[in-house]
Amino acid sequence: MAPADVQATLTELTASACAADVKRYGKDSKLLIVCGGGALNGHLLDRLRALLPGVHVAASNDHGLPPQQVEAAAFAWLARATVRREPGNLASVTGARGARVLGAIYPA
Repeated sequence: MAPADVQATLTELTASACAADVKRYGKDSKLLIVCGGGALNGHLLDRLRALLPGVHVAASNDHGLPPQQVEAAAFAWLARATVRREPGNLASVTGARGARVLGAIYPA
């Protein structure tokens, strides 16, 4: 197969899988914010828009967070919650028996 065909197939697989999960778990969603490398792939965004009519598909930078900084922001948020001794989970999502502080602080 030509490399372009492989890439097109992988992009379609990604878009189809994401759209299926939005339809399954976010039936009433009006907005899908894409982050990471996928947010930089215009063809992927176009395919998501085509597969999710009625859902506004946008890159995270359109909402103030550069796509390549999402993971760092998530870890910063988790660190902040740990320092403040705030729960960082939703028991209904994780299956935990209740709210839990994620992580620990080990002073030197």
